Amino acid sequence: MMEEKILFIDDDIDIREIIEKFIIHMGYKVTVAKNAHDALNILNSEKFPLIITDLKMPGINGTQLCKEIRKVNQTSIIYALSGHLATFNPDDLIKIGFDGHLCKPISFNSFNQAIKGAFDRIKRV
Repeated sequence: MMEEKILFIDDDIDIREIIEKFIIHMGYKVTVAKNAHDALNILNSEKFPLIITDLKMPGINGTQLCKEIRKVNQTSIIYALSGHLATFNPDDLIKIGFDGHLCKPISFNSFNQAIKGAFDRIKRV
C-alpha cells in the first residue's frame, strides 16, 4: 500500500508551520522545505505521491520547480499554491506539469478536499 505522505514547499515560515500542523492533523505524513533547492535535495532521496508548492519563491520559483520534478517524476501529483494565482493562467499551469492549484489565503476545507482527492486519485491508478 502506498504511503500517504506529502512534500510541502513554501518560503514563508508561518505558512509552512500552519500547513505542516494541518496536514499532520489530517493524518498524513509531511515533509516541509523552505525553498525549491531544499525540495530538490529531498526529492533526490525520497519519493512523495503528493507535492504542494508555492509559486512565488526567491531563486527557483514553483513553476521552475515543477518543470524540474517532471523531468524525472511523472507520477506524483503536484499542486501549485499561491496568493497570486490571478497572475497565472490555470491552463499554463497544467501545461507546465501541475495537476491543480490552490489559493492563498487557504480555505482549510478546500485544502482538505484537495488532499483527499489527490490520494483517492493516486489509489485508483
